[in-house]
Amino acid sequence: MLDPTPNMRRLAEAELQRAELEARRLARRAGWIGIGVLFAGLAITMLTLAGFLALSEVYGYTWAAAISGTALVLLAFISLLVASQKHQGRAAQLEMQLANRSVEDARREIRRDFEVIEKRLDELSMGLLGLFKGSTSNLPILTLILGAVAALSPALRHIIMPFLKRTEP
Repeated sequence: MLDPTPNMRRLAEAELQRAELEARRLARRAGWIGIGVLFAGLAITMLTLAGFLALSEVYGYTWAAAISGTALVLLAFISLLVASQKHQGRAAQLEMQLANRSVEDARREIRRDFEVIEKRLDELSMGLLGLFKGSTSNLPILTLILGAVAALSPALRHIIMPFLKRTEP
C-alpha cells in the first residue's frame, strides 16, 4: 500500500529548513542592528552634547537646542529610511529559492500520493459496489478479495495477478 508518510516528513523537513533559514537571517540582522543602535546611541549622545555646548557659546542655549534637535530629527529620518530597505544578497536569495523549491516538490509528491490513494480507493469501492449490486455473482468471493488486495498493494499485485488470471472464467 502506498504510504505518504515519507513525503509528508520531507515536506515538514523542507518547511522547517526554510523557517530556520529565515530565522537565522533575521537573527543575524537583528544582532547587527542591535550593536549598531547601541554604538550609534552612544555616539549621537556624545556628539549632541559636544555640538550643543559648542553651539551654545555662539548662539545661546535656545538656538543651540533648536539646531541640535533638527540635526537629530534628520539623522533619525535617514536611519529609518536605510532600515526600511529590504536588500538581500544574491546568496540569500538563491538559498531561499532552493528552500521554496524543495517545499513545492514535497507538496507535489504528497499531492500525487494522495491522488494515487484516491484512485485505488475508487477502484476498490467500484469493485465492492459491483459485489453488493450482484453484477459479479459469477465470481468467487476469494477472487474478489484477492482483487481488492491487489488494487491496494503494488507489491502484492505482481504476486496475486497471475493467480487471478488463471481463476477468472
